[in-house]
Amino acid sequence: MHYKNKIFAEKEIRGEHFLDCQFSGCAFPKINLKFTAFNNCVFTACDLSSIDCESTGFANCSFPESKLSNLNFLAVKFSDCDFSGAMMQNCVFEKRPGKNDLSAKKFSLASCKFEETDLSGSIFFLCDLTGVSFRNSKLEKAGFEKCILRKANFTGATITGAHFTDCTIEKTILDFQGFIHFGNSHGFELNS
Repeated sequence: MHYKNKIFAEKEIRGEHFLDCQFSGCAFPKINLKFTAFNNCVFTACDLSSIDCESTGFANCSFPESKLSNLNFLAVKFSDCDFSGAMMQNCVFEKRPGKNDLSAKKFSLASCKFEETDLSGSIFFLCDLTGVSFRNSKLEKAGFEKCILRKANFTGATITGAHFTDCTIEKTILDFQGFIHFGNSHGFELNS
């Protein structure tokens, strides 16, 4: 199904399962998507920036040129999603604490991609970002707290003012400029 320039109402979308759908130029104004699932969907130039996405699932979805800013992705399930080219400023990626609050369990985003994505001001808390590509993304003033960044790729990413607190950083890829920004964010200065 292909939806073009449609403004969705909550009653027609909440709790539904969308499979192999294309959304082009669509808007989802202040919609609660609780218990809604999207599989193999493409959201091109859509505005999802005011949705409530608690208990929503996205699998094999992509979001080119779409707006997903100012969202809290608490209790959202992402699997194999491509956020390349999306605007996702001031978002919060975190996992809802379980019954026993086992901090070993992380919000897994390892199968997702964030290339050329604007994630300025976004926070990643207790996330598994193993192998995730942030190539050429804008991560100014973004925060990574207690995340696994093993083999993550920040080549070409702008990380000015970004902070990495209590993260597992192992074989994480930075280019020269990113290395300087990372050092500056930890109080180091380059002596020329």
